[in-house]
Amino acid sequence: MKNYFYFNGKEKQGPFSFEELKDEEVKKDSLIWFEGLEDWIPASDLEEMKPILELKPPSISTIHNEPEALNRVEETQTKKATDSQANLTGKTKKRMFSKPFSFEGRIRRTEYGISFIVYMIIITFVNAIVESGEFPIIGLTYIPLLWFMWAQGAKRCHDIGKSGWFQIIPFYIFWMLFTTSAKGINDYGLNPKG
Repeated sequence: MKNYFYFNGKEKQGPFSFEELKDEEVKKDSLIWFEGLEDWIPASDLEEMKPILELKPPSISTIHNEPEALNRVEETQTKKATDSQANLTGKTKKRMFSKPFSFEGRIRRTEYGISFIVYMIIITFVNAIVESGEFPIIGLTYIPLLWFMWAQGAKRCHDIGKSGWFQIIPFYIFWMLFTTSAKGINDYGLNPKG
């Protein structure tokens, strides 16, 4: 008997038997894993999940005659489906620099590399201005610049499966710039590559 696990967008759920899995909220884009699979895959890619995915709830007859209420329900369902796809598959277009000052999540090495280049350019100009002595108050820009670089570094560490504290190791920046992402889901979230 197989034990199935699925990812609900926040945490892994399981193990479940196939019959128990029918009672869970498994959708076409839900990520499924069981022993024998190398990585998590969408439920729609598994032939054995078709009976679960084809189950449809009955329509709601109480609002059938109210077009305005029906439109609200359809809009809500569309938004939930979009949000669910974003949470479960990570295949929606996640823009780079969407949360540059957040320490949560994962970023690819491309975003980290661009962050590093931008940081170095800005810090060069700030150093020149501070050393000239004309605008010493500009030195306060060091605070958000360092916050930005530490946040991006923490997310890059998360992407390779490490704690954000690893970035304080001397020369670890080169490892963050050149190593590839940890495949699939790790403790810090979905792979930003999708």
